[in-house]
Amino acid sequence: MAEKLRIGVIGAGRWAARAHLPGFVRSPHAEIVAICDLNRDLAEERAREFNIPHVYTDYQEMLAKADVDVIDVCTRGSADDRDNHEVLAFAALNAGKHCLCEKPVAHDFKRTWEAYELAESKGLKTKVGLTFRYAPAMQYMYELIQEGFIGEPFIFNGFEQNSQFISPTEPVTKADLIPPADLPDIKVSSLEGYGAPIIDLSQWFVGSDIVRVVGMLKNFVPYRTDASGQRVRTHIDDGDIYMGEYANGAICSIQSSYVTVGNYPGLEARAYGSEGALICRLVEEFG
Repeated sequence: MAEKLRIGVIGAGRWAARAHLPGFVRSPHAEIVAICDLNRDLAEERAREFNIPHVYTDYQEMLAKADVDVIDVCTRGSADDRDNHEVLAFAALNAGKHCLCEKPVAHDFKRTWEAYELAESKGLKTKVGLTFRYAPAMQYMYELIQEGFIGEPFIFNGFEQNSQFISPTEPVTKADLIPPADLPDIKVSSLEGYGAPIIDLSQWFVGSDIVRVVGMLKNFVPYRTDASGQRVRTHIDDGDIYMGEYANGAICSIQSSYVTVGNYPGLEARAYGSEGALICRLVEEFG
């Protein structure tokens, strides 16, 4: 493998521009050599902004032609195979590339395990884009826990909630509002989209996996306006709350929602232990 990891990014949207591409540019270990997006104008704009030499609109062409070590899947994650996280992640792995994939990797957890097993069989590395653990504030909280500031972790409380989709006139734009009839309903729920980073942070802080859980999912805004202006029923959880127990005996309560009044991202982590407590709240995405 080259001294610097050669990165090919699929997806040139907002999150790529705000998080992924700047992160690679700042790293002394990475070099972005190709970017792919269905919107060529947008891909070329990002290429100019981040000095990326090769631009593609077809991910299969990029996999075949670009000299890359790692594929970063950073698309919207819609039902379209050219934009779908699961399809793109499997394509990258089958092409022999290491893969960083934004959440959710797949809407069926069994497919995520299959992707992991495929990577293992090929000696490839994978990672899910749970980026909040890299916020400086969260990094500092983790360091304090590792140094024993709170002693033995007993309880974790986590929240990620904001008003991003509180308005019924705002479609759930992270995926297709109404997929084609022959495709499953794949809208990204609050648990998938917002609960996942909190679960990741909690297990990282506590140092143990959640092994038991009980909770509730709610659909508080059941009707939304679609792209044509029609009011349609959405069958998706936009708020959730649950309690869990870790393998080491610690416990947690976690809630997430994108229909609650508050700032974005609205992420807060609290850790309580035998010697102390820590509370960290991100007032903006990068902490």
